[in-house]
Formats: sequence, C-alpha cells, structure tokens
Amino acid sequence: MRGELAILFSAILMGTISIFVRNTGSDPLSVTFLRLFFATIFLLPLIVLTREKLRISKLLFALAFFNLLTIVSYISAIQHVEAGTAALLLYTAPIYVLIFAFLTGERIERKSIISLLLGLLGLYLMLSPYPELNLGLISGIVSGISYAVVFALTKKAKEFSSFQITFFNILFGSLLLLPYFVLNFADFSIPWAIGLGLIPSAIPFTLLVYGIKHVKLHRAPIIALIEPLSAIVVGYIYFGEILTSKQIFGGILIILSTAISLRE
Repeated sequence: MRGELAILFSAILMGTISIFVRNTGSDPLSVTFLRLFFATIFLLPLIVLTREKLRISKLLFALAFFNLLTIVSYISAIQHVEAGTAALLLYTAPIYVLIFAFLTGERIERKSIISLLLGLLGLYLMLSPYPELNLGLISGIVSGISYAVVFALTKKAKEFSSFQITFFNILFGSLLLLPYFVLNFADFSIPWAIGLGLIPSAIPFTLLVYGIKHVKLHRAPIIALIEPLSAIVVGYIYFGEILTSKQIFGGILIILSTAISLRE
C-alpha cells in the first residue's frame, strides 16, 4: 500500500507544475534548465547516500535527450494552453506507442486497437474547441510523441536502475541547457524556481522511484494517471481555467485509452 500511495502523491505533485512554471517566468528552455538544475541539486545527496554508480551509454544519452524534449515541449504547452489540456496531450503517449508498434510490424491485440481508437477520438475532442493549431497545442502533441519514445527506450534500459535513469536524465538536461541559460539569461523568480525543482520534480521523482520498487510494474503507470486530473483541478482552482464538455469527455477517453493500453 505504501508503494501505491507514493506513486499517487508523486502524480498529484507533478500535476502542480503549471503553478511553478507560470510563476517562474522566462522562456521554456530556461524554465526547463531551472527545473532540472534544482532537481539535480536536491537529488545529488540521495545519489551519494545510496552509492549509485552512474554508468554512461548511448541508450542513456538517447533517453536523456528525448526526456529533455518531452519536458521542454510540455512546459511550452503549459505556457500557451490550459494546464489540463497540456497534461492530457502529454498523456497521449501510449497512443503513439501503439502507432509505433503498428508501423514496425508488431502484432497488435484487439484491446490495443480499441485503446488506440479511443485515444485518437479523445485527442480529436480535446483539440476540437481550438479554431487552429497554435504553439501550445503543437508543443503538447510533440510532448506526447517524445514521451512515447521515452517509454520505448526505457523498456530497453533494463540494466539501469530507475534512479540511475532519473538522475542521468536531469543531470544531462541541465548540463546541455546551461550554455543557453547563460547566453540568454533573464530575470526569474528564485523562490518559484527552487519550488519548481523540488515540489513537482525532485520529490515526485523520488516517490515514483520508491513506488515502482514496491508495486507491480503494470500498476505504476495506471496510478500515475491521476496527474492529468490533478493538473485540471490545479488549472481550475489556481488559474480559473475551465475545459469545455467536449474536452472533458475527450480527456476521459484519453485516460481510459491509456489505462486499457497499460493494463497488461
């Protein structure tokens, strides 16, 4: 039960990211750097205490790159569309995983086809209120696609622990974005940046790693589906954002689609 609660609280905390992103200020790349930089600082003592040995491989670099792309595009989406819409677009990742599997000739089960159709319908309903694609929607779609690649690469990284992968991702991302941040330095809120690195980043990352080790593998991503719901509630309470009935129904279909695809 402790593992399930850890994942649940992790997802709820991750759903608050829009508050910190919009109050930190600056552009998506700079905000991403601040998130990863402070998260690295907070997680560094755990690396020392657990004596994790960091290894380097091409697979980890590829995983870290797509993880970085996911975070940048997700933060960009949060800055341009409703927090709930951005989170639900991120969670379309399993839909793209199924599409990748189909294109590569992998055998698709009946439940996966149902999941794919529900997800595509949900995505259509989520986007239908917008007259045209804008930067926020495009960023949200990119975040879902790159997150799907992260799913696929993570499955191949079985020789690395979850904590190793997490720490390498944030360390690599912060080092890669450091030159950009220095060259394009702009004022930002230090308290909000520290909060960004701690509350929707370091703490939930740690809880998620703990939770994954104490629950059955297939249960973790399903419990984590609370994140987009948390983002919708935060968007409504903190920013007064209200999704249309079409979007809410589309969001339900996306979550249902993801739950079906992750059931096994």
